[in-house]
Amino acid sequence: MDGGPSLFELPAVGAIVPYAGAKRTDAAEIVSELGPHSRYDDVFCGSLAVPLAKPPATMESVNDMFGDLINLARVLKGAWTATELYARLHRVLMHEDLFHEAASAWADRGHQPAPEAGDVDRAEEFMICSWFGRNGVCGTQSYNQGFSIRYTSRGGSTAKRWHSAVECIPAWHERLRAMTILNRDGFELLEKLDDAEKCVIYCDPPYLQKGFRYVHDFETEDHERLARLLHRFKRTRVVLSYYEHPALAELYPGWSKREIHRTKNMAQQNQRGIVKEGPKAVAPEVLLINGRSFVELAAVAGC
Repeated sequence: MDGGPSLFELPAVGAIVPYAGAKRTDAAEIVSELGPHSRYDDVFCGSLAVPLAKPPATMESVNDMFGDLINLARVLKGAWTATELYARLHRVLMHEDLFHEAASAWADRGHQPAPEAGDVDRAEEFMICSWFGRNGVCGTQSYNQGFSIRYTSRGGSTAKRWHSAVECIPAWHERLRAMTILNRDGFELLEKLDDAEKCVIYCDPPYLQKGFRYVHDFETEDHERLARLLHRFKRTRVVLSYYEHPALAELYPGWSKREIHRTKNMAQQNQRGIVKEGPKAVAPEVLLINGRSFVELAAVAGC
């Protein structure tokens, strides 16, 4: 891949926050469909799980409307700001009072655009609120006001998860420092991107059917607008994530589809539209591609 090193070490925690609908567990599958490219654009980047899971390209941009997320990404990108954030959080032990202080400050501020320079205070509060709080709430219209406590022996230690996330800050900085990090309307960005060879666009929009609403959510007309914008790309490879839905066949006729079933902890999710299997559930995740699936082509070639 142009611009990428021969060896690429993934950070231990493959998402900068435990975002609602994050693709951390699906990232490798998604990356396998991107193919060789010199330019990568992630239009609704969320937790940044996919760009963190792939080798660097010559040109890369990540974009999201969620100001707190993009502010954190910009702080992680900057050498001084990432160092300052790491120095602060390295001394922070998981404590419920700290969580409530950070959560209250976050809610009082309200949703604001990300400053260009990156606000370390804001990033510190957002990290504490996101990692001390319940999984799968970050990015939704519900401010995370619930401190994460494990009452069973399953699921791992929340305090250990926090420590692991903080220790990933140097690796996240190294990966993000060459990226362009945008806080823009994704539709407007798609209207401006070139349709060219060796370019890849990855889109992970809010889904047609889900159990929560994002801070910046989609209505039916938004899904239709996204499909119209993506259909203009003929040379650029487009990979799109969704839950399976009957409307996808009409929105993306002729596109390749790959099913990726992943388990989700239903204690944190609304079960609407998700097929339940035992104590967990299998989410009917699909990838839509404006070309042939590289994974399926490789499977046929190997037969």
